[in-house]
Amino acid sequence: MDKLANLGIDLGSIIFYIINFGIVLAVLSYLLYKPILKFIDQRRDEIKNSIQEAEKLKKTFEEGLAKSEAERKKVESELRMELDNLHKFTNQKKTEMIAEMEVARTSMLQKAQEEIDMRKAGIIKDAEDEVKKLMTRIILQIVENKVPEDVIQDSIKSAWNSQKTMK
Repeated sequence: MDKLANLGIDLGSIIFYIINFGIVLAVLSYLLYKPILKFIDQRRDEIKNSIQEAEKLKKTFEEGLAKSEAERKKVESELRMELDNLHKFTNQKKTEMIAEMEVARTSMLQKAQEEIDMRKAGIIKDAEDEVKKLMTRIILQIVENKVPEDVIQDSIKSAWNSQKTMK
């Protein structure tokens, strides 16, 4: 012990320091350590609850997302079906309208052809009448009233008809 005293270390002081350190440690433990541990435990519980709540929210969000994705796919398939039905309907109406237009076109062409034929026949008849009259006048002038007009008319008509049938 003398050797410790020679070094300047007092055993009583060391014991006093140890007791003093123990008292300080006990007081700090009682006043600070326990409240700090209690606070840390409370904070740990709050964090744990927050994580659990976040997991629940995440799960709820994922369920909602899956539900909305399924609903989106359902709506998308319904829209595709409606679009396909619309295309079918449009093509059907297009075909019907083309058929109606073809019938109307054919009818119009037939009517136009009939009208053309009627006008052609009328023009030909008028031309024939004009030619007959012209021939009658020419022949009458040639014959100078020596042959009766009725005979010339009948002769022209029969010649005309014979020429017509030869064609």
